[in-house]
Amino acid sequence: MATPATPFRPTRGFWLLVPLIAAFTWAAHEAAHFAAGRALGYGMWVSMNGAGLLEGSYASSAHTMIVAMAGPAVTYIQALVAWALLRRRPSGAAYIALFFALFMRLAAFALGIVHPNDEARTSLELGLPVWAVPGVACLVLLALTVSGARTLGVGWRTNGALYLLASALTAAIVFGDPLVGRIAEG
Repeated sequence: MATPATPFRPTRGFWLLVPLIAAFTWAAHEAAHFAAGRALGYGMWVSMNGAGLLEGSYASSAHTMIVAMAGPAVTYIQALVAWALLRRRPSGAAYIALFFALFMRLAAFALGIVHPNDEARTSLELGLPVWAVPGVACLVLLALTVSGARTLGVGWRTNGALYLLASALTAAIVFGDPLVGRIAEG
């Protein structure tokens, strides 16, 4: 699809959707970890910024990889669905979902240098360099997001503002997580 003749002009509604889609993206990602662990029969805990086995539980390396990759898999599916929707019928909401999927995995990749994230742990488990799986995932998400931005006509200014808002929302989720607490199911 060719780039639109007119650039995308975000409305107030567009900006109001950003926190909702951000919260959905985080919640769906963590819920996928939780659901995968529960489906495999493990006691799990979940919060807005994490999920894992209950203390004292042990999982095989295959199960650990399944639980680790369940969250990113849901985030990748979100990105693919958003990209497909954008290609069919350009939508600001679909672009936000695509952008936030990329932002979330890029942030995790950057932090993975210090504390390996889901994809980084999977890379190590597969005997690959720590950055291999997250690097490929981020490149694919970046390509989809660039394609979506071109389809919708989203420029640098809107992307920059989305980046700043996504950064603030991510900080609120990460730093607010201890205040909200965990849900555990044994």
